[in-house]
Order: sequence, then structure tokens, then C-alpha cells
Amino acid sequence: MHPFYFGREKRRLFGVFHRPEGTARGAVLMCPPLLHEQFRSYRFFSRIAAELAAAGLGCLRFDYFGTGDSEGEDSDFSPAECGEDIAIAAEELRRRCDGVPLILMGIRGSALLGAREARRVGACALWLWQPVTDAGRYLQTLEQRDLQERGSRYRFPLRDQIAPAAASDLMGFQLSGRFRAEWTALDASACDSDIPVAIVDSACKDWPSPSRCSYYELPAESTAWSDEVDLSGLIPVRGVRPALAALISDLPRWTAHG
Repeated sequence: MHPFYFGREKRRLFGVFHRPEGTARGAVLMCPPLLHEQFRSYRFFSRIAAELAAAGLGCLRFDYFGTGDSEGEDSDFSPAECGEDIAIAAEELRRRCDGVPLILMGIRGSALLGAREARRVGACALWLWQPVTDAGRYLQTLEQRDLQERGSRYRFPLRDQIAPAAASDLMGFQLSGRFRAEWTALDASACDSDIPVAIVDSACKDWPSPSRCSYYELPAESTAWSDEVDLSGLIPVRGVRPALAALISDLPRWTAHG
């Protein structure tokens, strides 16, 4: 596991490369979940990357500009510019895993971002982990949770009223004024219909071109974290191993497109 910075001047991104064991069979670019979900699941997806690397798949996890350990402030995070970060990260991963097929993994909200960029980065397949399929509905859910948390007596025991927030605040992050418009403009139908898609979730999701989708089921206890603000415990990895094993065993199918 190798942490490092990459990208261009004034837009450096932070990444962690998980070197594949043995001869590389493929490369997986892991596009992270957004906002509080990224921090809630960071350790979990580090372990997922380690499992994939042990199976011969080089993995690169990275943070979008303005998020995590990448350069920039919360207000610099722009859904409209995430495609540039994905392209830069894909180029970096190809440099480290030259000559093998590239799979784009979009986690939660990054399913919408990754689907938009799959053709641009030459991905042979999309693996969508608990994908967000409706940008507007997802934003409404986050806004409702934000309001609920700011009114929580558990969160703010000494306040008699809802804790104030700026119009750009969301789930503890001070985003730009353009964030909401850019986010709701995302559309799952932007996914290239020729690229095969794997949906990895506890239930089937409505994704465009369902004939190109395959479903890999996760146990409910391994997906509940996305509905939690305060984690009740670590996200269990053991329960997702059958789905990971199935994805890996189907690797010739996923890489055939590339």
C-alpha cells in the first residue's frame, strides 16, 4: 500500500495505490463516496482494495480535489470538475499498471460521476458499489438528514432551537454555492450503454440499460452504513467476500470489453 500525491500543480490529488500480488490481471480505479460517507467507509474500502490487490488487481483509491487529503477546501469540491480528477487518476493508475484492462468502480455518489467518465478514461467495465441512481433524490435525503442532525438534542444538547447553517452547508461541509446545481445535473443515463455494469448492493438498483447489468448481492448488514451518520460499529468485510469472489471469478467477462 503506497500513499502519494499526484496530478498537476495547484490541483494535487491524494491517492493510495494497492500493488497487485503477482502478475497484474487488471486495474481498478476506486472513486470514493462523497461527503460524510467517505469518512465513514474509508477503512472498509481500504480493506476491499487490499482484497482485490491480493487477487492480482492493482487498485488506486483517491480523493477528489477539495475532499479528503487532496488539496483544496470543501468549497472547491465541484461535481462538474470531478471528471477531470477521474481522468487524472486513471492515467496515474495506468502508469502503475501498464497494459492491463481498467475497471472503474463508482462507490455510492461516485456511481453517477464514474458513469459519466467511463468512456473518456477507456474503462472496460463499471463496478457500481451501492450506487446512487437519482442525484436529486439523494440530495433531498442529505438535506433532510442535515436538518434532522442540526435539530438533534443528542447532537446539540444545550440548544433550544435548530443549529444555524449557511445555505451552502451540507452534512458538516461548507460547499460552494454551485454544488447543488452541479450535483442535480448528473444523470445515470449518461452511462455508455456498451460498457458492462456490475451492481454490487443488497438489492437490485434501477440503472439504465438493465440488459448490460449484472447483480452481485451484499448482505444488508454490510450496506447499512450508508444510512448511518454515527457508525454503530465497523462495516463488516466478511459478508462481502462472496460478492468480491464472484466479481473476481468473472474477471474475463469484465475485461473482455477492453
